[in-house]
Amino acid sequence: MQFSFKRQNLHVSGKINEKKAGNKVFGFLFGGIFFGMGALFCWMMGLSPLLQSLGSEDWMETSCVIESSEVESRSSSDGTTYSIEIRFSYTINGTAYVSDTYNFDSSSSSGRKGKAKVVRSFPVGSTQTCWVNPKDPSEAVLSREIPGIVYIIIPFSSIFMVIGLFVLLGSFGFLPKKWSISFQSNRHKRVRNEASGSQQLKAKTSRMGKIVGYTFFACFWNGIVSVFVTIAVKSHLSGDPEWFLTFFIIPFVCIGLGLIFAVFHAILGLANPEIKLTLSESSPALGDHVDLEWQATKPLTRVRGLRILLEGQEAATYRRGTDTRTDTSTFYRAVLLDLEAPKAQQRGTLSIAIPIDSMHSFDSGNNKILWQLQVLGDIPRFPDIKDCYPITVRPLQLH
Repeated sequence: MQFSFKRQNLHVSGKINEKKAGNKVFGFLFGGIFFGMGALFCWMMGLSPLLQSLGSEDWMETSCVIESSEVESRSSSDGTTYSIEIRFSYTINGTAYVSDTYNFDSSSSSGRKGKAKVVRSFPVGSTQTCWVNPKDPSEAVLSREIPGIVYIIIPFSSIFMVIGLFVLLGSFGFLPKKWSISFQSNRHKRVRNEASGSQQLKAKTSRMGKIVGYTFFACFWNGIVSVFVTIAVKSHLSGDPEWFLTFFIIPFVCIGLGLIFAVFHAILGLANPEIKLTLSESSPALGDHVDLEWQATKPLTRVRGLRILLEGQEAATYRRGTDTRTDTSTFYRAVLLDLEAPKAQQRGTLSIAIPIDSMHSFDSGNNKILWQLQVLGDIPRFPDIKDCYPITVRPLQLH
């Protein structure tokens, strides 16, 4: 019987390892495609026109003659798209040049009316102003303005890049567990967690993990927003303010400031004492009585109140129309420790009774039963202690 149990464990372990390897390959392919396509799209239709437009500020201004001006249409299975096609000639240092570049946006898009209005403002035979690259006189444009599509493409393509990057990092274990995608079956989890013996619990999200996550997202978000802030500021300094862009980016700037505040808030939280929890039974069953040892890593002199709670939660994921929602409700809560002045006590042992008439840990994908220990500490004028420690509760043991 013992030999059979060992063989079963080896079989399950092998399957888990194979599945983990498969998850990494899937995550690499899926995340790589999303990130690569988003980055390519962002560069070709967003960043490249933006940088070219910003880099043309020192181009020479000269007169040119419009030789042809029309809206060109292109039909495909996705519909008809239009582009501005204007050909003009100009002379630099006695040498004649010809260009057909209206602005730095070379894409074709829907909406003929706006493009037709531009074409009408450049009639054939008229003399207009163009801007020429002093380093390469064969390169010239009629408009140095930032193409409007840039304001749409960069945020839109960034969504694909963020999704792809999170999948890549999550599949290789570089994200906190609460952000990672898990494909392990509930059966494998139970086999892994049924080992007995005391266990020091790990927080659902580490404090350093929060800092890394907030910092990454804040840098990514504010890096994109800063481009548009720079454009808006330059437009005001030049006396030709971009009011639409200015008002449009205000909420995005506020979100960026909130993310920066979240980073500093998380950094301050590193100074808080951490409460280490150790269960006498790593996976208690319904009806079990287990001991919980707690110990503060730093003096609790600044903590005005310390509580430890045992909670059971039910999470249900469902679809409503095109949206996927997850509702979480708490069906059990017990206060295990409530200290109003914890500075006189640095450690202790508690007795926990797992309710026998409740539900054990369960995960079927859309429905979950989750058990956790919460540590809450009130610290005046400073980030509070709020750590969550998941535990696994096994079904009732029948004898």
